[in-house]
Amino acid sequence: MKAVLIGVVVAVTLALGAAFVMDTQIQRTADVAFQTQGVRL
Repeated sequence: MKAVLIGVVVAVTLALGAAFVMDTQIQRTADVAFQTQGVRL
């Protein structure tokens, strides 16, 4: 039972960390992500 609870805590921690990183570092708006000289948004 202790191992299951530790696993759940680790999974939640990883999920929250990944969500934070994706929100602040990886995701960009379409204007920024697809900006080239040939595209006008």
